[in-house]
This record gives sequence, C-alpha cells and structure tokens, in this order.
Amino acid sequence: MSINMERVAELTESEGKRLNERTQGSQRMYERASEHLSGGVASSYQLRDPWPIYLERGQGPKANEMWDFHNGFGSMLQGHAHPVIGRAVAERYALGTHFAAPTEDAVVVGNNLAERWGLPKWRYTNSGSESTMDAIRIARAYTGRDTVMKIFGSYHGHHDTVMVSIGVPYDKIGDHDAPASLPYGAGIPDATVHMTVPVHFNDARAMEQRIIELEAEGRKPACVIMEPAMMNLGVVLPEPGYLEAVREITARHGVVLIFDEVKTGLCIGPGGATRRFGVEPDMVTMAKALGGGLPSGAIGGTEEGMSVVLVTHDRMEAARMSSKICFLASKGAVIERELELDRAFSQRDFAYASGVIDENFKGKIYYD
Repeated sequence: MSINMERVAELTESEGKRLNERTQGSQRMYERASEHLSGGVASSYQLRDPWPIYLERGQGPKANEMWDFHNGFGSMLQGHAHPVIGRAVAERYALGTHFAAPTEDAVVVGNNLAERWGLPKWRYTNSGSESTMDAIRIARAYTGRDTVMKIFGSYHGHHDTVMVSIGVPYDKIGDHDAPASLPYGAGIPDATVHMTVPVHFNDARAMEQRIIELEAEGRKPACVIMEPAMMNLGVVLPEPGYLEAVREITARHGVVLIFDEVKTGLCIGPGGATRRFGVEPDMVTMAKALGGGLPSGAIGGTEEGMSVVLVTHDRMEAARMSSKICFLASKGAVIERELELDRAFSQRDFAYASGVIDENFKGKIYYD
C-alpha cells in the first residue's frame, strides 16, 4: 500500500494548528522561560516550532490529557507517577539519600543487573552520558588506545567524543565505506572529531574493513560503541547475523565492544537487547528506565575489562584489588608502565601485597 504524502502533509498542518490553539499557555510560558533559560528550554531536544510544549504533571501514560507515546525516551516505561515507585522513593528518602559511602541498595541492584545481563561487574553513574563517557574511558585504559568507533547517526550522550556524525545533510555523509567524522555543533575540538570514526549500521563488512584501515594508520580503535537496536532514527533493528558478526570481528581484532542500552535496556526485555538478541558485549551502558524517571545510570562489564576501573593512590589497595596496575607519568595521564597481576583475588593476602609493593613501588612517591 502506497502512502499519500500530500494527505500526510495536510494532516500534519491541520493537527499542528489544533495543537497550537490548545497550548496557548505554553506560548506564554515560553516567553517567560526565554528570559533566563538558553533557548527557553532545559535541553535543545525539547525545542519545537513555534514553541515547546510545557508539561505540568503526568499520571500513567497520559500527561495533561495527552497520551504520552514518547515516555521520556523510554525512561517512563512504567508510566508517570507510578504509585509503587513513589512509595519506594518516599521510603528511601526517609532513610537518607546520599552518604558518599556504600549501601546495601547498591549490592542488591548490582546482583540483579548481573543476573539479567550476564555481566559480572557493575558501577553506577548519574546519567546515560556519564555511562557512555566512562565506558569509553575504561575501554581506552584497558587497550591503551584512543580511537573510538561509533555508528553513523547514533546518539550516545552529550560528551565530545560521541558528539560526532549524528545528524548531518546527506551530501556531507561521505563514502559508504568510510563516512565522514563531523562535529555535531560548535565547541568540539578537531582532535576529538578525528579520534571518533563512524561506520554504518547493519554493515559488518564495512566495519571490519575500517578497523583494518585504522590499524594500518596506527590508530586502531579502543572500542566500538553502538546501540544493538538503533534508536536515534526511529527504531532500526539489527539484520539477522549482524550483531553476531560484530561480536566476532571486535573480539578477533581486540576491540572492546560496548552496547549502549540507555534506551533499549529494560524496555526491550528484562535483560535488554543483550539477552533479547543473544549477543554478549564486553560492556553495556544503561540509564533512563533504570531510574524510573530519576537520574540514574550504570555500566556493566566483564571481570577483565572492569579491572581497570579502580583508580587509587593506595599501594596496598592496588596490589590486592587490581588485575592490572598502570603507573602514570608525573605530568599528564601517560602510562609509563603496566603491571599485570594474575593471582586470584581471594589468594592475595597481606604478605603477597607487601611483596608486590616492595618489588614494584620502590623509588617512587605515593600518597597512602
């Protein structure tokens, strides 16, 4: 069945006029907001012509008598103001909300995520941007490489490394096998843009070819970060065999595979797209639905990959809790030497740790 695009245009125009007539309060709010909010909104993604729609409250799937099919990019999977979540938040608030110290809640959630995703190690963040930023940093620390490969047109947060090749005019995309690295707006350093290399979704052959080319240039990727189901262009599902091929290619080339499940996680299934499609990455990033509408995020990974997460000046802590210790130069974040420790954590007693310290840390200044 063909789509009558003229009819679509007519409906878009007529419904747009109806919406503008119903949202005169938002027009007035936009005038107020523009005084002190840049663009009149808290995020550029909230902009709309001729004015944004400002919401006051929401309950279930409706907000201000409109059905909410957006659901906060999937954050509000359970609907607005769900009473069970409200009670849980109220109960937790009464006990305190921030201690800068461990809590049992973190243990319970970590165990649950590990069971759902099949990845044993987890850390928490405050947002999706933090999750992807830290995951990329972990991949760079683990591999010792800088270049990041992403899917052209995909969105992975608001930090410079991934604000590359998101939305661009068709005539600027470049060759299919080597799409252009283009900044998404001003303020992103050219050096950062150069370090982020896009490839197209559902084309594993082109991805491997680009990895080979980059390695020949001396800038082999530290990681591939991608949504297992592409969500920034509507919903683009992986073709049969694509994710399996990406997993095999990245493993064979020693490139860390990161699944960005900020939007798909908990929405596509209890174990996200990772379990839904049956392909396990090295790391997974989460946010949005994880917090039920509150700021929250997480990074899950393998034992080996997440071993570089611990950053410490405590020599004893490093010797007892790390798989790899990186000795940094006195100026700049340059790794001078790496020390790999292969003894099981359960067998690292005080005597073992003291021996590692005596053998490797002499002649250097540290702060315990």
